[in-house]
Amino acid sequence: MTRAADAPVSVSEPAQQSGVTTRAVLIGIVFALALCAFTPYNDFKIAATYIAGTQFPIGAVFVELLLVGVVNVFLRRFNPRAAFNKGELLTVWSLILVASGLPSSGMMRYFLPHIAAPHYMSDTTNGWESKVWATIPEWMKITDTEAALAFAKGYPRGSERIPWEAWASPLFFWSILAFFFLLATFSIASLLRKQWIENEKFSFPLVTLPLLLAEDPEPGRLAPPLLRSPLFWLAVIGVTTLHTIRGMHVLYPSIPDIIIHWDLWGTLTSPPMNQINPIDFWIYPLVIGISYLLSAEVCFSLWFFHLFYKGEILIGAINNFDMPGAVAGYSYKQFHSLEAFGGGVALLLWTAWSARRHIADVWEKATNGPRAREIDDSAELIGYRATLFGLIISYVGIGVFLYAAGLNLVLILLSLLTLTLALVVISWVVCQAGLLFMAQPYGTVDILATTVGTGPFKVPALYTLFRWENMFIFDTREMLAPSLLEAAKTAEDRRTDTRKLLWAILLVIALGWVVSLYASLWLPYMNGGGYSLNNLFTYRWSPQKPLGFAAGIASVPKKGDISNWFHLFGGFGGVLFMLLARARLSAGLHPIGFLCASVYSMHMLWFSIFIGWLGKSLIQRYGGMKGYLGALPFFLGLILGDVINAMIWILIGNLTNVGYSVMPG
Repeated sequence: MTRAADAPVSVSEPAQQSGVTTRAVLIGIVFALALCAFTPYNDFKIAATYIAGTQFPIGAVFVELLLVGVVNVFLRRFNPRAAFNKGELLTVWSLILVASGLPSSGMMRYFLPHIAAPHYMSDTTNGWESKVWATIPEWMKITDTEAALAFAKGYPRGSERIPWEAWASPLFFWSILAFFFLLATFSIASLLRKQWIENEKFSFPLVTLPLLLAEDPEPGRLAPPLLRSPLFWLAVIGVTTLHTIRGMHVLYPSIPDIIIHWDLWGTLTSPPMNQINPIDFWIYPLVIGISYLLSAEVCFSLWFFHLFYKGEILIGAINNFDMPGAVAGYSYKQFHSLEAFGGGVALLLWTAWSARRHIADVWEKATNGPRAREIDDSAELIGYRATLFGLIISYVGIGVFLYAAGLNLVLILLSLLTLTLALVVISWVVCQAGLLFMAQPYGTVDILATTVGTGPFKVPALYTLFRWENMFIFDTREMLAPSLLEAAKTAEDRRTDTRKLLWAILLVIALGWVVSLYASLWLPYMNGGGYSLNNLFTYRWSPQKPLGFAAGIASVPKKGDISNWFHLFGGFGGVLFMLLARARLSAGLHPIGFLCASVYSMHMLWFSIFIGWLGKSLIQRYGGMKGYLGALPFFLGLILGDVINAMIWILIGNLTNVGYSVMPG
C-alpha cells in the first residue's frame, strides 16, 4: 500500500473569484505569443535551453513567478486590491502552457520540414522521388523546388525571403489534417477529464509548483509561503551556483566545469557488455525535484524498468539474439517498440473499462438519453455532445484525409489506433507520473513491418503514413493533450467559468498557430536554411527517416516474423497483469515504467529520477510525513532554480549567440 507521504502534495483552498478575467487572458495571450515567436530562434539557432521542450514548459512557470514574486509583491505593497488572485495566475499559466508546444515539437518543429523534405532531400543519387513520392497527390507537395531547397539550404545572401506562394497550397491542405488532429486532442482530453481528475483522482505532479506559487500570502505578508522558505532559497542558490559555473565555462572554457554527466562508453567496450550502451548518468535538479513529488512506486518503476530493459539487451547479446533498432518509434530497440505497443493497447482497454460508467454518461448526455437531465457537464471545457461529435468528426476527417492521400482502410484504422494510443498513453504517463517528456516508442510502420511485412502495402502509402505520424505523434514531448488536462486540473479548486477558459484557450492556440508558423518559416529562410541551424535532427534526420525507410522497402520489402508477435502479446499481457495485480491485490510493480523503458527521455532522466526516489525514500524512512513535508520546499527550490537559471541563460545565450542548455535537448 502507498503510504500517505508517497502522495504528491495537493493544494486545496476555498473557492475564490473566477480567474478568467480580461487582464489575465490578455497577459496570458501576450506572453504566449511572444514565446511562440521567440522559441524557434532560441531552440534551433542559439541552441539554448528549450523554452518549452517538455510537459513542464519553463516559460509558463517563469511568467507565473514574475507575476507572483515581482508584480504581486509590488501591488500588494501599494494597491492590494489590484493584485492578481490565484485564479488569474493559473489562467495565465494555463494559456502559456497550452500554446508552448506549437512552435516546437507540439506542432511546427516537424510539420514544416516534413512538408518540404521530399524536394530538398531527394536527388538523382538516392532516387527517392521515383521510388517513394512521385505518385503522391500534387496537393500534398511544394511545387516550387527552389523554395523547398531554400528551406534547407537557404537563398543566396541578400535574396532571403519567405516564398509564401510556394507554401500556400500545401499548407492549406496539411493544415486541414492539423485541425482534425487538434480537434481529436481536445475531444480526448474532454472525455478523460472527469474520469482522471474527479473519479480516479490522478496526482498531476507537474501542477504542484504552479499551484503552490499561486497560493495567497498569509495575512500581512507579500509573497506566498513557498517563497519565504529558507530551504527553498537554499536550493535555488545551490542550483544557481551550479549553472553559473557551468555556463561561464561554456562562455570561457578556461573556467573549470562542474561535471553533471558520466557515461560507460569507455568502460563497456567489449561484447556482450558493450551492447547495453548507451548508459548515461545525468544530474538535472529539476528532475530530482519533480521525482520527489511522485509516489514511491511510480518513481521506482521509472528507473527500474529502464535498467530492466538494459538487462534484456544484455541477455539477448549473450545469446546472440538479433536486436535491430525500431523502424519509426523513439525506442532504441525494436523488441521494446512491440512490447510497448502491446502494453499501450492493454492500458487503453483498461482505461476504457475503468471509465465505462463515465463513458456511458457521456453517451447518455450526448444522445439526449433518458438520464440526460441527471448528468451535469457544465464543469467540462467541452460539453459531452460536442465531445462526442468532436471525436467523430476528427477521426473521420483524419481518415478521409489519409484515404485521399493514398492509404487503404487497414492502414487508416491502424494509424487511428496509434493516434489514440499516443493521446491516451502519453497523457496517462504525464498526469500519473509527471514524466517531463515521453516520446512514442512505436509507430504504425514498426508494427506492420515487423509482424506482417511491408509487401502487402504500397510504398507511397507507407511513406505518407510514416510522415504524418512523424509530424504529430512521434516526438510527443510537448503534446497538447496532457497540457489541456493539466489546465483543467488547476481549475478544480476554484470557481472558474470553464467555457470562458475554453474560448481563451482556443483563441491563444489559433493566434499561437499563426505566430508559430511565421516564426518557423522565417527562421530557416532568413538564416541560411535549416541545415545551417543548430538542430540537424529537426531539418535533416527526422524527415529523412520516412524517406529512407520507404526507399529501402521499395528495393527490399521487409518481411514479418512470427517471433515479433510474441513481443507484442507479451507486452500486452505484462501490462495487463501489472494493472490487475495493483487493482486486485494492491501489490506489484507499476506498469508506467515498462511503457517508456527504452525511450530517449528515460535514457536522459533515469539517474536523476533515481536520486529523487532515493532521497525521498530515506527522508520518509527516518522522518515520516513530517520529514517529507519539511524537505518539500528544498525540492521545489530545485525545480524553480532550474527554471530561473534556464531563463537567465536563454537571455545570455541570445546576447552572446552561445547557447547553454539547462535541460535535456
